[in-house]
Amino acid sequence: MAEISPQSEYQQLRDEIRAEHTLIANRLTWYVTSQSFLVTAFTISRGAGFNWFHWYSTTLLPALGFVASLLIFPSIVGACETIRLWHRKQHEFFAREPAFKTAFHLQRPYWIEARGLLFPKCIPGLFGSFWLAVHFASYLR
Repeated sequence: MAEISPQSEYQQLRDEIRAEHTLIANRLTWYVTSQSFLVTAFTISRGAGFNWFHWYSTTLLPALGFVASLLIFPSIVGACETIRLWHRKQHEFFAREPAFKTAFHLQRPYWIEARGLLFPKCIPGLFGSFWLAVHFASYLR
């Protein structure tokens, strides 16, 4: 097996971390866009007194929103975990290559990265809770 240069190894690590961040961004874009369409459909159907089928805005739309939240959550958490693993590999790389650590290692606490990934982890729970509240509140009227 051919040995790769430290420059190539470091570039590969950074590319993998960047790819996971891009994956999270793309998933969140899809998710938030789909949620905005569902919320818009819900708001219009409820505000206009939409009587086509009573379950459309009380059951169907909340169920779709909640299921989308359930489906996106593991993929977001998985990508965040993969980022953490790549950062660990980068830390190991810096331990082997002190010159790279001097040049590229950011002196920042770990919580900065962790809090940066808090929004993608929390937003499916917030929307999922919203849809549950909408569903149950619809039957209290």
